Amino acid sequence: MLLKYLNELESAVQDALASPDPDQYQRCLECVAQLETYLQSQLEPVREKGFELMGELLPSHLRDWQSNRLSGHQ
Repeated sequence: MLLKYLNELESAVQDALASPDPDQYQRCLECVAQLETYLQSQLEPVREKGFELMGELLPSHLRDWQSNRLSGHQ
């Protein structure tokens, strides 16, 4: 399952980079949320590695966009 969620996130990130619009970014956020939910139920080594890989997949401008969306700024 971890690989499935990481692949979905990678695909969403690639789509957002190719077509940077709010819908694509929203898809990234949905993939991140799904992956976070999954990782919370995993043992610590899997959880740590999953969060590490997720961080590597998200370019900094997508992380910034995510932070702004979560704080209420658009």
